[in-house]
Amino acid sequence: MNSPGSEVREEVTPGNSPDAPPVRYPLSVRRYLLTALGPKRPQLDDEAATLCLAVARSRRMKRNAHLVMLLWIPFWYVIGQLALFAWMDESWQMERTFSPPRKWAILHQRLAEMPDRPLVIMLGSSRTDQSFQAGRLTGQPAPDGRPILAFNLGLPAAGGVHHAMYLNDLLAEGARPRLLLVELVTAFLNRSRRGLQSEEHFTLVPWLSAHELLFLQHYYSNRRKMITEWLEARLAPWYGFRWNVHEHFLGRHSQPPEETKFDQSWRPIDPWGWRLLRDMPDTMEFRALRWMGAYHMYAQSLQHFELSPKAAQAVYDLIARCRRENIPIAFVLMPVSQEFRDLYSPEGRAQIENFIAGLRDRYKVDIIDATEWLNKEDFDDGHHPLLSGAEKFTTRMIPEVHKLLARTEPSKK
Repeated sequence: MNSPGSEVREEVTPGNSPDAPPVRYPLSVRRYLLTALGPKRPQLDDEAATLCLAVARSRRMKRNAHLVMLLWIPFWYVIGQLALFAWMDESWQMERTFSPPRKWAILHQRLAEMPDRPLVIMLGSSRTDQSFQAGRLTGQPAPDGRPILAFNLGLPAAGGVHHAMYLNDLLAEGARPRLLLVELVTAFLNRSRRGLQSEEHFTLVPWLSAHELLFLQHYYSNRRKMITEWLEARLAPWYGFRWNVHEHFLGRHSQPPEETKFDQSWRPIDPWGWRLLRDMPDTMEFRALRWMGAYHMYAQSLQHFELSPKAAQAVYDLIARCRRENIPIAFVLMPVSQEFRDLYSPEGRAQIENFIAGLRDRYKVDIIDATEWLNKEDFDDGHHPLLSGAEKFTTRMIPEVHKLLARTEPSKK
């Protein structure tokens, strides 16, 4: 094969016949013949050759240093982000984020153990979580004679928007409630505004799954901000979860802080979804301390209450889904103290009363008004019950459930 750029000449050598193929050779052999016959270039020894190669390599690395940096920086950035996701553990989370997967896991276990029982589920917030002792209803006979499977799916900071999502998830997994009880969390019907409490305010966006984000963003006021915050936590988790990282290194997530050691939301969950409450100090000082915490959290928001159209729409959509699936539904107004009810402005109370009246008149849904079922001494902080309050609430709730089951028993044809 000839070298590139060299010319090829064909010649007939003496002694060969004219029919013989000509000899082909590159002109470069003749052109550089004298050079080839001249003195040869001295060969470098191994040490000198190695030195030359090292110098050449160093020069190449200097020329390509910026390209190498451009490749390694994103590589280590991605590795760092993935390492954080792999390292994060459950102790980083708040009860609003680790309670849902735990309760879903317990519910799946009960459904697997008792697949043929009529299912009674109560959706709600932390008030339901701590109030409804579903295990006391489980096993009692339904109108058709089968034992009931009751479950408390109350979750911290969950309002109508989350309830609509949880119902969709239940149906998608093949779980069909025989009766659905839903806490009507009036405080979370508040329109989202800066500095005021609402269901949107309590949602921890960075911890949402993609499925949850896609559902919730339809009902939230600032969809762009919500999506941006979620993407930020996924693409730059060291920044998106910076508070959690900071608290983890300080050791504040290893156990509840001293000032919240009486927070019942840290308590374990029983096999039926109820939060296992413990007795609290029965002193005036303790009650006053707990009430002040609730007052500072909710007073300003309830005094400036405005009904959120999107939160109301989530409740309407929840009812519509139950109607399409032929699932009986009833709303429950959970017990709250008179002091807590007085936090609402007159205008706010009027909006809530009109909303509830609309549910009764327009949608013909059952509403269990348990607002005044408990006494002041049965509350922890004015709207969460003590152990005595949970027992009283469940005792009065069980006959209400049986009435609803009897009235909604499908006719046998």
